[in-house]
Formats: sequence, C-alpha cells, structure tokens
Amino acid sequence: GPRLPLLLAGGFITAGGLCLVRLTPHTNVLLLLTAYAFIGIGFGFANAPITNTAVNGLPPARAGVAGAITSTARQLGSAIGIALAGGLVTAVGPTQLAHASRPGWILVAGCGALLLLVACVSQPREAVAGLASSRAR
Repeated sequence: GPRLPLLLAGGFITAGGLCLVRLTPHTNVLLLLTAYAFIGIGFGFANAPITNTAVNGLPPARAGVAGAITSTARQLGSAIGIALAGGLVTAVGPTQLAHASRPGWILVAGCGALLLLVACVSQPREAVAGLASSRAR
C-alpha cells in the first residue's frame, strides 16, 4: 500500500529540510548535495502514492480527471515554489541567503513531518469501509 512510500517520503523530506535549516554561507557542499538528494528522494517516494490515492476507488470515467487534477496541482506547486525561491535569491545578497531561507527550510521539514504523521495515523480503505458498514447496522 501507500503507507511505506509515504513514511519514507516524510522521513527523507524532513531530514533534508532539517539539514538545510542550519545553512550558513560556509556550509559544506557535500551537506548541501546530501540534503537536496534527501528532499528529491522524498518527493520521488511521494509522487506515486499521491497519484494512486487520488485515482484509486473512482469510476474509470473519472479516474483520468483525478489524475489530471493531481498532476496539475503538483506542477502548479512546483512553479510557485520555484518562483518564490527565485524571488528570495534575487531579493537578498549571497551572504544573507542562508539566513533568509531558514523559514522556508523549516516549512519543508514541517511538511515532511506532517506527511510522516498522516502516513502513521491513516487507515487503509478496508478498515474505513468496515467501520462504516458496522456503524450502518
């Protein structure tokens, strides 16, 4: 199911974000590459389960629309994130970038932690369906 990939995604995204919270102008390039790799791997683990969750359980006539909406939301989020990052880079000087980007990396780590939490507490569809049918009785 989607739980393991989402747990891995949350873990990698959180780890990468936390590595970058302590960013300074003198941060080792290897740490930067590792943190960015963690975030990239985390998003890679998250993409398939999110799309499958959006499409799964819908009638075939609506599955295409759900997949398209999910893909569009992912692309829109990426575009907005890149635009905000570009604005930050051009608004502050190179020596201030590390400090100015800290709230963004805290947000990334927080989103990863939230993904971990959701993956831990979510119930498989079968459990939810069983609960609903038992309440209907």
